[in-house]
Amino acid sequence: MGDIGRSMYDTLIESQKTQKGKCKCCGSSLELYELDVRRSQKILKCQRCGALHLYKKNIVGKWRLEKAQKIDMPPPR
Repeated sequence: MGDIGRSMYDTLIESQKTQKGKCKCCGSSLELYELDVRRSQKILKCQRCGALHLYKKNIVGKWRLEKAQKIDMPPPR
């Protein structure tokens, strides 16, 4: 991939990953974690605390927060 292709790819990926919104737990910015077009939902991850925010589209077509959950990882054995 050339320099122009690489810069276009980087700007597209960065624009998709940075989302508007703040974490409900700590107030930090959110990053796109997963996008499911078929079920009209997206999952955003907090950059600071790692909380996951599930958004679904409503009838009008706007994104609505369904659930915000902080993931607690079990300790390694």
